[in-house]
Amino acid sequence: MTTRWRDGTLSVVVSTPIQMKDESLTDAISAAMVELYAVFYEHDRTTATTYINDNIVVCVLENILTTGEDTLIADGDGGEVIDGRVAFQTDTQDEFTAAIERLTHRRVTAFLSANQTAPGVACELFFLDAAPLAAHVRIQA
Repeated sequence: MTTRWRDGTLSVVVSTPIQMKDESLTDAISAAMVELYAVFYEHDRTTATTYINDNIVVCVLENILTTGEDTLIADGDGGEVIDGRVAFQTDTQDEFTAAIERLTHRRVTAFLSANQTAPGVACELFFLDAAPLAAHVRIQA
C-alpha cells in the first residue's frame, strides 16, 4: 500500500491485484484458444487448460494436430508440421493477443508459442502489462 498527499487529498493505493473469478477467467481463455484453433485449423479435437500467475497467462493445448499433420508426422515429416505451426502463429498472433486482452482487460506485452508433435501439444504464453489495482481510495482532508 502506498499513500500520498496531493492538493489536500490523501490518495491510498492498495497494490493487491484484483481477484477475478480465476476459474471463470481461465475457462474463458481456454475456450477462446480452443475456438481459435478450431477456426484456423478446422478441427474440434483440441482441449485447453489455462494458468494465470501475476502477469503471465499460460494456455496448454492438447490434441492439436489435424489429420493431415498426423499423416505428415507418420511419414517422417514432423519438421514440416512444426514449420507450419510457427508460420501459423506468426500470421495469427494478433487474433490470439486480442482474445487475451479482451478477456483480461490488460495489454499483452509479449506472446510466445511452442509446439510439440509427439504428443500433439502446444503452449501459448502471454506476458501482460502491470496488474490492475484492487482499489484506489481518495480521502478528503
